[in-house]
Amino acid sequence: MKKTGLQEDQEIFVEIKGSHSGVYATKVLDIQGGQFKMAAPQIKGATVPLNSGDNVSISYTTERGKFIFMTRVQDRNREPLPHYILELPEKIYRVQRRKYVRVEVEGRVDYRLRPVDGKEVNEFTRGRILDLSGGGVGIKGSLRIEEGEEIEMEIPILELDYPLWGVVRRLKEDKKGEDHRMGVAFVDIDSGIRERIIKWLFEYQRNLRGAGEE
Repeated sequence: MKKTGLQEDQEIFVEIKGSHSGVYATKVLDIQGGQFKMAAPQIKGATVPLNSGDNVSISYTTERGKFIFMTRVQDRNREPLPHYILELPEKIYRVQRRKYVRVEVEGRVDYRLRPVDGKEVNEFTRGRILDLSGGGVGIKGSLRIEEGEEIEMEIPILELDYPLWGVVRRLKEDKKGEDHRMGVAFVDIDSGIRERIIKWLFEYQRNLRGAGEE
């Protein structure tokens, strides 16, 4: 599975439909023959139940992009820790070359230059989110922050307990010159926080698809 990047300890997201519908973060424990073992996803400390024959969707990201495939649960086991045994797919599809999928999202962002040595350099300015991914965010606002400068952000829709930090990689002024569009790459981000953002985006996209089917 070298070309697709699926390997032991690979972080994956499993989408389940039914009574426990949702997207859950977990990882690959082992790959042997035509099977792979997946750590049982958890919700509020309890194992998310799956049965033999259940179909699930698996997605993950690597340096080569985002990959997705459908598979079937073959068995489950509790030793040495709760896990499921699933079929290795015949095909794994790369759906985007970017490491982190960028999704158009509407929402508020409060941002400012990142404080240095605990000194606040300015008050937060309210801006608007243009897009969001596990790797960064596109924002639009009146406060201009130059390329290469670090930024502190609070994004209410993510319901995080901590601010996010990033570095401005791209800067573009609107034609009227009143607002600035900035492409920001996250820095100093905890892997758990990044996982929460990616999971939020998967749920957001799933809800959009569901609304479109109604």
